[in-house]
Amino acid sequence: MRVTGGQYLGRRIQLPKGPAIRSTLDHVRQALFNLIGSRVEGAKILDLFSGSGALGIEALSRGASHVTFVDRSSFSMESIQENLSSLSLASLEPPPFDLLRTDALAAIRRLRREESEFDLALLDPPYGRHLARKSLIALTQYAIVSKSGWVVAEHDKRDLLPPSLEGKEACLMLQGLKRYGDTVLSLYQRQ
Repeated sequence: MRVTGGQYLGRRIQLPKGPAIRSTLDHVRQALFNLIGSRVEGAKILDLFSGSGALGIEALSRGASHVTFVDRSSFSMESIQENLSSLSLASLEPPPFDLLRTDALAAIRRLRREESEFDLALLDPPYGRHLARKSLIALTQYAIVSKSGWVVAEHDKRDLLPPSLEGKEACLMLQGLKRYGDTVLSLYQRQ
C-alpha cells in the first residue's frame, strides 16, 4: 500500500502483523479523498478502526492538522506507530496525532467526556458486524463531530446505511455515496 496524494505521495504504508486486516485499497482510499476534497486541509480528523493508519496518514499527507487514530488491536497500534515514524511524523513537536488503543464505540464516549471535537470522522470497520451503523449512531448520541462536520463510512454493500440518523445530540444526513465493487463510501454531514 502507498499514500495516494499530498506531501507523502507514493510512500509505503506497512500493514499490521498478526490477524488479517482488510485494508482500504489504494484506489478506494484515493476516491474517498476525492469525495471529501479540500475539507481535509487544516481539519482535525478522527480515524476509527484505523488498522494500518492508512486513512489518517493519507489525511495528514493531504494537509490535516491533527488525526486521532483509534483501534483496539495492539498489532494495529504498533503498525501505525511504525508508519508514522517512517514518515518522520512521530518526531514532530507537538505530534500531529494521538493514538487511542480501545474499541471505537468506547473511544467515541471517551472523546465526548474529554470534550474533543472533530471536523471529519473516517470509519473503516470490519465488514459483517454492522459496526458502521453502530458507530454512526454513537456519533449522533455523543456529537463529537463539529456542526457542519463530515463523516465518511466505508462499508460492505450488503450493510445498508440509512439516509439520515438522528440522535439526542446530533443528526447526520447522507450527502452522497460511491460504490466500488462490494465496497461503498457513504458521505454524511452533521446538521
